[in-house]
Amino acid sequence: MENKILKYISILTLLCSFNVSAQQEWDINSEAERPISPSYRITENPKIIDTIIPIPDIKYPLLVRNMETQISLNQIDASKIKIKDKLDKLYPGYVKVGLGMYTSPLAEVYFNSTRNRRLNYGIHVKHNSSWKNLEDLAPSTYDNTTAKLFGQFFTTNYKLEGELDYLNNGYHWYGITDTTDFFSKDSLKNRVQGMGGMFRFGNFDKEDSAKLVWSAKIGDYYFHEFKPSWDPGDKHARNNNFIIGSDFKYRMGRNLYALDFNWIYNRYWYAEDVMLTPDATQQFNERNANINLRPVITTFGDKWKVMYGLDMTFDFPKIDKIFKVVPVVEAKYSLLNDMFIPYVGIDGGVTQNSFYTLNRMNPYIFSGQELRNQTLYNFFGGIKGTLSKTISFNVAAHYRDYTNKAIFVNEAINSDLYKFDVNYVNMSALGAHGSITYQNKEKLKIDVMAEYNIYKIDSAQSYDPLLFAYHMPTLKGTIRGSYNLFDKLYAKADLTLEYGRKSPVYLYNQGPDDTPVDMPLIADGNLHLEYRYNPRISAFLQFNNIANQKYDRWYRYRVQGFQILGGVTFGF
Repeated sequence: MENKILKYISILTLLCSFNVSAQQEWDINSEAERPISPSYRITENPKIIDTIIPIPDIKYPLLVRNMETQISLNQIDASKIKIKDKLDKLYPGYVKVGLGMYTSPLAEVYFNSTRNRRLNYGIHVKHNSSWKNLEDLAPSTYDNTTAKLFGQFFTTNYKLEGELDYLNNGYHWYGITDTTDFFSKDSLKNRVQGMGGMFRFGNFDKEDSAKLVWSAKIGDYYFHEFKPSWDPGDKHARNNNFIIGSDFKYRMGRNLYALDFNWIYNRYWYAEDVMLTPDATQQFNERNANINLRPVITTFGDKWKVMYGLDMTFDFPKIDKIFKVVPVVEAKYSLLNDMFIPYVGIDGGVTQNSFYTLNRMNPYIFSGQELRNQTLYNFFGGIKGTLSKTISFNVAAHYRDYTNKAIFVNEAINSDLYKFDVNYVNMSALGAHGSITYQNKEKLKIDVMAEYNIYKIDSAQSYDPLLFAYHMPTLKGTIRGSYNLFDKLYAKADLTLEYGRKSPVYLYNQGPDDTPVDMPLIADGNLHLEYRYNPRISAFLQFNNIANQKYDRWYRYRVQGFQILGGVTFGF
């Protein structure tokens, strides 16, 4: 207690001394006890006190400032809307009638079903004829009528297609000037008729690579000559051609596998009455069958395409059975995004000749003909492509090797050179061909095509050796174009040039070695004009053989000169 009192007195004295003088010093000594308390260990374990520390709610007041805004409007042109039907109206019927020089009527009728998802059918009938004769020649009138009935029926996965055809063609062998009793007008008449049909059944072409696309077909075509009124026997020719076939396609990855199969049976009769035709060489009752298999594989790349396979034909003529194989190879490559596409390949096969096919190539042939099938090996290579959006081209060279190529030559045994015999020759053709096309939408289109060939006859192996490929041009060129003016006036024009044709005249005219055999140049130009009053009614005017060239299509068979044909069309 005394110690505490002394301590308080010392402190009070010290504080008072500060008031007296800051230079004074004091020395105080005292005795006191300072005990130390004993330490002890805390036995409690530390614990975590879970407390929630409140987060202060901080507020940031927004400064309100008004910014000045401006709105500018750009003028938008009013849109133009053309109101029209979703689909154009279709007219199922179409009629075309006309009349031209040489008393040449023309009539054509189309009738087709309108839009239907399941069924499509139609008919097309056409007639053209001429009833005025050419000067200084035997009667040259003719008439030609064709008709076609067709239809398609679709199901969910399959389609059925059918077609029926009819032909009636009457004409004269007018390549003669002698119309006396020996060559009466009736003896120069001829009329042929053909009728047949083709039916096909298969599934749809789809992009699914795992689906087999197939089709099967069956058809028959009967073609015959009418019996001439002056012929006491039954010598008119008849031809029946029957075909069964199918094709298959299957795509797997980059490969497309295809197989075509065709069995073609042809029968040909002529002069069956042996008593009235003692010459057995003029009697024909031939049967010929071809079985053709064409397996082909096509492999696609990003810029290339290769096709390879075989064309195999089992040829069963009346004498020898022959197996003929032609390789099928084609390769092409795209350069500069299809601007240039070089290609090379070999193709060909067997073509069955019949009385129908030969008569349609040259209707003035003598009816009693031996039939031989043609074999072709075609080697080719070239380049095609596009120079711009409107111009495309194709230029190529070729070498074609023919076996039993049909060549038509005037014959004197059964006529006075006004009928033609069919000579089968082995020959080759070395040449080049090219084309260039310009197309500006649907307004203007121009095509220019040309082909040049050097023919060589293999007289040692030919059935009936000849020196030239008669009536076949060395150079042939075609220029054609069409123009559409405001969907009102349509114009079409074409010009065909043929040069280098050989005539067999020297075979019958005994004369010096320089007997001319060259036929004159053909320059046949045509112009067609049409004015469409509305989508249903139009009028047309056609000018044929503008240069008035009276050339021979076949030796001694002159064509008509300049012609004008006019008419109207009507849709209903």
